[in-house]
Amino acid sequence: MIIEFLHSIDLIFFIYFILGFISLFYLYKILSHKKWYKLLLALRLISILILILLLLNPVINISSKSNKELIWNIFLDNSSSIKYHKTPSINSIKSGVLEFMDKLKEKNISFNTFVFDNNISQLGSSNFNGNGISTNIGKVFDSIIDQSNNSAGTILISDGIITEGKNSIEGLASIRAPIHVIGIGEKSELVDISIHSIDVPTVVLKGDKINLKVIIQSLGSIKERLSISLYRDSQLLGSKPIQLLGLGSKNETNFQFSANEIGRQNYEIRVSSVKDEVNIKNNRQNFSLLVLKDQYKVALITGSPNKNTSKIKTIIKQNKRIKLDHFILINDNEFKPNFKKFWESPYELIIFDNYPIQPLSPNIIRVLGKKIISNQSGLMHLTGPNQNTNSLNRINAILGIALADSSITSEKVFWEFIEGNNDYDIEFPPLVQSLYLIGNSVNSDSLAIFESGWPLWIRNKKNNFRSVVFATSELNVLYHFRKKESNNDLLSSIINKEVNWLLKTDSENENYFRLNKDSFQQGELIKISGTQPFDDSNFKNSISFNIIKDNKKIYNGNLEYNYEKNRWEGDFRASSPGSYLFELFIGKSEIPSQIGKFIVLESQIELTQVYLNKELLNAISKNTNGKYYHWDDRNELSKIIVPKVHHELKAEIIKLTESRLVLIILIFILCIEWTIRRFKGLI
Repeated sequence: MIIEFLHSIDLIFFIYFILGFISLFYLYKILSHKKWYKLLLALRLISILILILLLLNPVINISSKSNKELIWNIFLDNSSSIKYHKTPSINSIKSGVLEFMDKLKEKNISFNTFVFDNNISQLGSSNFNGNGISTNIGKVFDSIIDQSNNSAGTILISDGIITEGKNSIEGLASIRAPIHVIGIGEKSELVDISIHSIDVPTVVLKGDKINLKVIIQSLGSIKERLSISLYRDSQLLGSKPIQLLGLGSKNETNFQFSANEIGRQNYEIRVSSVKDEVNIKNNRQNFSLLVLKDQYKVALITGSPNKNTSKIKTIIKQNKRIKLDHFILINDNEFKPNFKKFWESPYELIIFDNYPIQPLSPNIIRVLGKKIISNQSGLMHLTGPNQNTNSLNRINAILGIALADSSITSEKVFWEFIEGNNDYDIEFPPLVQSLYLIGNSVNSDSLAIFESGWPLWIRNKKNNFRSVVFATSELNVLYHFRKKESNNDLLSSIINKEVNWLLKTDSENENYFRLNKDSFQQGELIKISGTQPFDDSNFKNSISFNIIKDNKKIYNGNLEYNYEKNRWEGDFRASSPGSYLFELFIGKSEIPSQIGKFIVLESQIELTQVYLNKELLNAISKNTNGKYYHWDDRNELSKIIVPKVHHELKAEIIKLTESRLVLIILIFILCIEWTIRRFKGLI
């Protein structure tokens, strides 16, 4: 401790000091018989001495020395690419790191060990597994800078592949402690081929030429001629050779084909794989097309007009995409208009209304069956008041049903929808059960049943053929029952739903929007596109979508109309891995117009770049005066790592004129003096 005075002592100071001291001494002599006065003089003397001392502005310098051991920081790459190197394996890296750490402990070197991918965490017993999503060395740089004051240096163990964040090393120039680097892997890059994107219309008309554009991305050292193939189900539609160049290049291939079957058609793109390819799952992608007709031809055959006929005809004609031909039987074999038109024209749907009244001949049944197969027609049977079990003899085989023999009564029976098929919150009217239906196929489905348990109507599906059969002749009764909040009657809802199912234009098949692929990697851009060619009102509406995972909405977005491509488009990023649903809403509707699903896989971005980026790792070490070693030479680094001590000299300067302690002492002395004077009556 050293005491210094900021002001020098001059002659005037000595004169005042001597005069003050003589005066106090004189007072002490003449009043020496009063002890309390001696104490008072002593206190006054101390106060004056303190004040005189403060006039010199004294400063006390207190200094001390200490030694602080600096810590080495080890950062270990835990990204996915680490475990896909041929050498060293993930287990070899684990054992090698433990061996390296033991050698540091033998030399009494203090260190902290961290693992990093897109985040940094302390090394634990099980968190080094190579399961990191991506590599963000930028965060490692930031951490090194933050700890630079207490760091002896840094040891970075990595393959140098950066898939996220900044990769600039300019900021490392300010770091005083060196960064030593241990490189993992070999310089040869692993190869991967993937289907990057598929561009194809979502909705096409039957017979139209369809243009498909596929972009293939190839990474690594690839110079091979492969093939890309287009399949519909298991049928090969076309194959083309493709020359891949690797190194992240993209190749475009185009296909043109036709879709001749209506409904949703599923396709698959396949690219042949190469030797040592790291991921072959992304060599295949599925997509689907909705094949429609701008107009469907429907034949309504009435055996005898009844109360159902006008209602059914009105409902069907309201569909603008349907062209209806109505044939009415006027005698045993004559129809109006001429039935020749029926046999010569192709129909997507044939509706029997109270027909046949008499059993059809085997020859007519045979010709009708051929017509249905060749035209891929759907078949609907509306039971009429003039029909019974006998009248459907032979044709029931085409309809896909069997008829149970039972006495028909005119008593009305209550009925109800099978669960999941009811959109109406009303009490349904009882109906007469005209037929007792049994489905012949395992794919027969009852949508509503009488209280007796017999079906009110049945759907049948066998391969590409569909049929619907109603078991009551009183469907017209349902026309007068409507939803409270709308004008939709119950009969129209039922008939429209069944007609759409038979024509394959129901919501299950006519989903106009789809994603660009069916599976994605985490963080990949997902695109939604589509259009509804028969609904002009969509141009006036907005289209929004929700993304749902585990029954929770995690994202909401909107689609924009692309006038150049004549379709709606939108996109969003795939988040965490798992199964997702997407819902599409048109306008302000709260009911989704379409629901779909997709899968997000764990990120494979790291797998497309599995090699040793020696150039970057060398640059990191050189810019910080560190050393670079390959993994095989890591023991050489352990030899040059030594303990480092930081010598600290702490100096504390105390100015007595600014010291609170001195002020408190002075006030305390003055208070005591004042108390004595008060007690002795001097004030």
